[in-house]
Amino acid sequence: MIFLAPWALAIAGLSALGLVALHLVARQRPAVFLLPTTRFVPDQRTLVSRVAARPRDLLLLALRVLLVLAAGAAFAQPVLMPAHGGMARVVLIDGSRDASSADEAFERLRGILGQAVPTSIIVFDSIPSAILPTALDSAMRAPRSGAVGSLSAALVAARRAGATLAEHADSLQLILVSPLARRELDSATMRIRDQWPGAIRVWRSALRVDSSFAWRLEHELAMEDPLGPSVAAMRPAREEQVTRLIRRAPVATDSAFVRQGGTVVRWDSSSATGAAPEGLVAGGDVVVAALGRRAIASGMARARWADGTPAATERRIGAGCLREVGVAMPVAGDLALHARFQRIVRELLRPCGTLPVDTPADSGVILRLVGASTNAAPAAAMRQEKERSSTLARWLLVLAMVFALAELAVRARHEGAVT
Repeated sequence: MIFLAPWALAIAGLSALGLVALHLVARQRPAVFLLPTTRFVPDQRTLVSRVAARPRDLLLLALRVLLVLAAGAAFAQPVLMPAHGGMARVVLIDGSRDASSADEAFERLRGILGQAVPTSIIVFDSIPSAILPTALDSAMRAPRSGAVGSLSAALVAARRAGATLAEHADSLQLILVSPLARRELDSATMRIRDQWPGAIRVWRSALRVDSSFAWRLEHELAMEDPLGPSVAAMRPAREEQVTRLIRRAPVATDSAFVRQGGTVVRWDSSSATGAAPEGLVAGGDVVVAALGRRAIASGMARARWADGTPAATERRIGAGCLREVGVAMPVAGDLALHARFQRIVRELLRPCGTLPVDTPADSGVILRLVGASTNAAPAAAMRQEKERSSTLARWLLVLAMVFALAELAVRARHEGAVT
């Protein structure tokens, strides 16, 4: 047991000593002597004080001392501390669509799970889920999720799991198994990371094979084309998936191509003149540039303008899809060379059913995520909030009120007997 406000307990102890000292001062009537002049003395009770060798009214003294000590202990905020010892571990495993096979990481996890260390395992994509260590093999064989990972949500779950493990541990170790794709981090990630009072061990797993490049355009674009620089860095196709880019209304051959499982993208990207700055959002990327708007058909939105209106739509036709993009490129500038806009272009041109992947986070972000310290997190810093929720102080206050009522009853009976 520890006391969060020990000064209150010290005050209660001094008060109890004061009560004992007061009970040593005995007040009693003096001896009676018959004197002829006593008729001039006022008719009232006379008491004298003297120091007694032992306290009087021991029952009252005991009740008063217990009352003061119980109240002081309650205000000292006592906390019952469970037995602590050793280290506990929280393991975060990335199960998002950006994570590839994590066989090597899982083999290392099997090794540390055999060390008899209390371990909490959390598999996360956009939502973290806790699993039992015995279910590690099942999690390893499970297919990767189609959702984008959220490292912020994973770190929040790790903080909660750590608070539970800290009740019976002295230190906590956090292990993160993830490819650390760029889009898995957001503006809140580092603030949440700072809530973990220790180092984070990062095991980099492989990034999923980039299927966003496993396709090709039906016809190569010249560099003079407004979209040419944006697709110039695409690697050669590894699969026979083809996107047909057209700058006109679809014809019968385009419809047949779509029904057979192909992807047709209509993008009339002729240069826009006098366009105002617009915000374009697609695939988690945002660009602001002098872009022109063009009318497009209705369908499922694949990109949006800053005001929420669709900038690109998609319609399923047979086994394929027809996509329309209403974004006109600026007349001048280097927008097509910017990495964010290139990712947006590839997102809008990739075939239906393929999943894009992101690039790894840069080394500076990873170093900040790991932290400057190499030490595990102290468990005391994790269980502080739980310690303050102890109800022992409430029961001590109830006990103090019981002693107060008992003291009143004993004092009333004692005064009645004296009278």
